[in-house]
Order: sequence, then C-alpha cells, then structure tokens
Amino acid sequence: MEYILNTNNLLLLALFLVSGALLLAPILQGITSGQSLTPAAATHLMNKQKATLIDLRSEKDFSAGHITRAKNLPFEKFPGGLVGLKIDKSNPLILVCDSGSRSNGLLKKFRKEGFTDVASLDGGVKAWVTAGLPLVK
Repeated sequence: MEYILNTNNLLLLALFLVSGALLLAPILQGITSGQSLTPAAATHLMNKQKATLIDLRSEKDFSAGHITRAKNLPFEKFPGGLVGLKIDKSNPLILVCDSGSRSNGLLKKFRKEGFTDVASLDGGVKAWVTAGLPLVK
C-alpha cells in the first residue's frame, strides 16, 4: 500500500491516465459524433453503394484537386448550397474536408437536413492522399 501512496508513483499514475485519455479522445469523439470512414472504407462505399461525396473545402482548394465524383459545397455555404446540388437522400453521403474536423462537425447538421446515412472521411483529403489514392483536377 505504501508503494501506491508514494507521491512519485501517484504522479506517474496520473500521467498514465491523462495520456491514455488523450489517446482515446479522437476515437471516442468519432463514436459520439457519428460515423467516420477510412479512405478504403469510403472507396468501398462509393463503388458498391453509390455514395455521394460532398467536399466542404473552398472552391479554390476543390479546383486544385478533389476526389473523383465529389461535389463542392464550401463550408460557409451550408445549408443553403444543398438545394443546388440535387442530392439523393436515400444514398449514403460522405463528407470530406481537408483534415476531417469540419466534416465531422457537420454530421449532425446534415442529419437534421434529412440525410440518414451520412459519414465523414477520417483525416479528410490529407488522409486520402496519404493512402495513395488519386485526386482529380
């Protein structure tokens, strides 16, 4: 018992618990906020279930390179810009941004707009490129 109550050991235990919580935070955030997909899972969803991709980056970033068949809806133009995109709400929807943070944050808002099967690309376009998948210009 004396070993556990030693101040140095308590500090190490606290450091262990805090670092563990920080490592688990992104995983827990993905679980609580909605579904996130790896680039491979997103590719599978695009090919097998005709998922629609919505790229939330600026028009400039989109034109510099985007995922094939993605439609551009800059983050600032949501939700008004949805009308012009003519998206079938029965198909799965994948939200894409540069790093995955903006798309993950919009999952609930897209669900409120009537999209039932919506997910975010984990890591965004950066993860897509890192996985060796192509972008089109």
